Amino acid sequence: MSYRHRYVVAWSLMVALGLMLSGCSSTTGRRAEPFPRDKALRVNDIQVIGTHNSYHRRPPRTLPLGDVADYQHPALDQQLDHEGVRSFELDAFNGPSFPIAHTPVLDAATNCPTLAVCLSVVERWSVAHPTHVPIFVLIEPKTQTIVFDAKDQPWDAAAIRRLDTTVRNVFGVRDLLTPDMVRGRSRTLRDAVTTRGWPTLGATRGRVAVVLNTAGPERDLYLAGRPTLRCAPLFVTAEPDAPSAAVIKRDEPRSAEIRRLVERGFIVRSRADDRGTEARANNFARADAAIKGGAQIVTTDFPVPDPHFGAYEVRLPGGEPARCDPVIAPPRCWSMDIENPKFLNRRR
Repeated sequence: MSYRHRYVVAWSLMVALGLMLSGCSSTTGRRAEPFPRDKALRVNDIQVIGTHNSYHRRPPRTLPLGDVADYQHPALDQQLDHEGVRSFELDAFNGPSFPIAHTPVLDAATNCPTLAVCLSVVERWSVAHPTHVPIFVLIEPKTQTIVFDAKDQPWDAAAIRRLDTTVRNVFGVRDLLTPDMVRGRSRTLRDAVTTRGWPTLGATRGRVAVVLNTAGPERDLYLAGRPTLRCAPLFVTAEPDAPSAAVIKRDEPRSAEIRRLVERGFIVRSRADDRGTEARANNFARADAAIKGGAQIVTTDFPVPDPHFGAYEVRLPGGEPARCDPVIAPPRCWSMDIENPKFLNRRR
């Protein structure tokens, strides 16, 4: 049974239970309000599953046992439709059109060849499903370390400007969740998320947040002249005390640390597995630590089982694409308050 079928069944059962408890046997005929808690719930009150290296396809060669390239994902819109994925990670090189790949030549198979193509797939799906929860797309600026391609150059200020332009060319003003929307009148992003909080779901449904996913010199280039990301289309993965802090990356999930960051108002991205190690052992300890710790974005190479590895898959409890964060979501928050397949295509 696919995630969508499981999700619809769960939704139907909850609706039926609600009618029974309320003593109602039929609707009133009025158009139902799909998300009655949208003015109370905030962006960081949700938890979603994302994919690691979301573009990745197995290389067209025989792979030895334990090879780090031994995993693959379908097209991004298929991940959204059929696997319940709501966050992506893309590795981009500084070449013409920002090619997407893990390693040039050796591990370059991809389900979308350039950054603009990848983002456009997400944008088209988003427009067709306008009530989705905010989708986070993390872009990691890659540099060559093994196989060198003369077309790919080190990242510089000009590349950063082209990155901003590429994102803005794909997503319109009403499509993006930007740092300015989060910061508002606060002095810094960090001040905003730790005091006033993130915007509500009602203000951000159908939007995409793009994040520069690096702690390296590329982040310094991106922050140059705009330490609080004023007028920038991208967030960055930052350290908790930085003025730009809103999204925090913690690859190794330690529940207590993640919980503390989430409670302070940050959105935390963590990893459920790495290099196929957990999948081969069918070991969910790392995934459980990330999910129970409240990381809002839990990435995996296996949102559905892969026949190469067996039954291992990482899903949220209940199998929904998004649910209420187990650490900070307010009481009586239901997954259907976050995203509802019945209303996914409804115009707002």
